Amino acid sequence: MTTTSTATGAAGAGEPVRPGAVGRLRSRQAGHPSGWLGRVIGRLMVKDTAESNDRAIALLGLTGPSTVLEVGFGQGRTVDRLVGAGHRVLGVDVSATMVAQATARNRRACADGRARLEHGDGVTIAFDDDVADAALTVHTVYFMPDLATTFAEMARVLRPGGRLAVACRVADDPVPAWMDPSVYRVPTAEQVRLLFERAGFHSIAHHPGSAATHHTHWFTGDVPR
Repeated sequence: MTTTSTATGAAGAGEPVRPGAVGRLRSRQAGHPSGWLGRVIGRLMVKDTAESNDRAIALLGLTGPSTVLEVGFGQGRTVDRLVGAGHRVLGVDVSATMVAQATARNRRACADGRARLEHGDGVTIAFDDDVADAALTVHTVYFMPDLATTFAEMARVLRPGGRLAVACRVADDPVPAWMDPSVYRVPTAEQVRLLFERAGFHSIAHHPGSAATHHTHWFTGDVPR
């Protein structure tokens, strides 16, 4: 269900091109931040992904206090924004480093139950069925080892009528040279749409990106009522 960036130069068309050592290290840490370097990369990603997260929140169309699932919450900026707006957040992230940082950032919310942040395996989601009104995941699909299962899991956790918003790059656009294709498995827009469809979402919408949005695209779909 995924594709990689391809070469257009000396390596030959159609062949995946791996970046240098710095790009490979950056890619690995972006996909699974760990240790002191992961903490640094996590802080950088907060700024880089803030706009993508904010638009994903807007596309959820939350009109009142809701329970929101975030898959891949990183340092917890979006958790903080959602809790500050009166919502409860259920979160899962594959990085123990990010779970620790996001929990520290949202200490009060985690203590009083407004946020529940869990360490996960990147495939399944350790929350009950029908417990979230909305869900979002931003710049994470590249790293999910089993996209179809995780999309089905997000649909399972959502209540009937719940909406999922996904923000990501797509392989239809240029992919930055530093992104290691063995780490960043970038799907096409059609592949993302099919993931929504096969997980049972309806009213699937694609909000295309451009150079102005750093080639981030947004997708939404609703669980049938």
